[in-house]
Amino acid sequence: MFRTDGNIIYFNGEQKGGVTGDTLKVLAALHGIVKKQGYEDVTLDFSHAGFIQPSFLVPLATVCRAYRKEKIDFDLVMPAEAKTAALMSNANWAHLISPEKYVARDEFNKHHLSALQFMSAEEHHAAVDRCVALLLQTLVGIDRKRIKALEWALNEITDNVLNHAESHVGGVVQVVNNARHHCVELHVCDAGITIPRSLRTGRPDLTDDTSALRAAIEEGVTKNTKTNQGNGLFGTFKCCEVSGGEFEVMSGRSGLIFRPGDLRVLQNAIPFPGTYVRASIKYDYERLLEDALVFKGRVHDPQFDYVERTYFGENEEIEFAVAKELNAFGSREAGRVARTKIENLMDRGKARIAFDFEDIHLISSSFADEVFGKLFAQLGPVKFNDLCRFRNVDSTVRGLIDRAIMQRLSLSA
Repeated sequence: MFRTDGNIIYFNGEQKGGVTGDTLKVLAALHGIVKKQGYEDVTLDFSHAGFIQPSFLVPLATVCRAYRKEKIDFDLVMPAEAKTAALMSNANWAHLISPEKYVARDEFNKHHLSALQFMSAEEHHAAVDRCVALLLQTLVGIDRKRIKALEWALNEITDNVLNHAESHVGGVVQVVNNARHHCVELHVCDAGITIPRSLRTGRPDLTDDTSALRAAIEEGVTKNTKTNQGNGLFGTFKCCEVSGGEFEVMSGRSGLIFRPGDLRVLQNAIPFPGTYVRASIKYDYERLLEDALVFKGRVHDPQFDYVERTYFGENEEIEFAVAKELNAFGSREAGRVARTKIENLMDRGKARIAFDFEDIHLISSSFADEVFGKLFAQLGPVKFNDLCRFRNVDSTVRGLIDRAIMQRLSLSA
């Protein structure tokens, strides 16, 4: 998968599905280049990379950020294959590794979340909110409870970075939606003191790294029961387990791998200088919140979640400012994204929604049909009129919406 020559690491992913696999071996080679050979500049050559997985690049980029704190410079040779090069850039991996050469792409991606670094509580909350906002517009057929469970899991494992890791580069988070398998992957990484080391500050009985990491995913296990509940990793692991997903942790010399029906904790010969978590959660599992977030025998229903904080007004209805929430109004594809977000906010037709069209003076007929025509057909006339209200609608826009609804009504007649 890779080879080294002086201060250059060459990645070859043209065979067997691209650049995936054992990040630890690459980190060991990087350690040798910097710590043993004494190089202060490193080149990562991905010119022959066929495909790159977040599970490989998120931990690698995080470790590169840590080396940068030690004044180690990184240059990046982009993949020759255009799609892989675009992924490297759009996922923000190129910027995290070599920010002088590659600009941040996190504001460019509307349907996929770039990898984000967070250093403070404010940056952490902003990153989690951006993740949830992305999930609202990309996950088809999900309800409010499952969105809450995903938000809770993401918030917990990212919050661990700030509360426990003591990472001098904060953390890196990336969320990936695998729509074909109805699966959300949460990738979170830091360059801190590792889970076993942190946990042993309050649990000296956990004498070895593997037993400490195994204990970390059990209910109520924490280094300080007076300030922490110890359910963050446990609840996130349960989200993966009950939904039929996967869960992985690399932390120091220990690793944990869960596949449905199989949990393994191992000792790694090569240490990971921090903690990396990959939580793969199947969001088509209907009872995700009720079966995963159960603490002390009681279901935990998180309150004041992103949807409540962001959208609910005084009238207990969703306040949907169209110009703010959407950025395209001219195609059916833009309409599909909009309708997914609207349906998720309406929680399968349970919540009222007020559409505010201020500053919107034109939409396409295909957009109007994809959003409001199909929403009308799905809810039916009575429920649509009961749940949907319109404010500040331009007469032209209103005409296009009414026309889309009338055409859908005529099709059902």
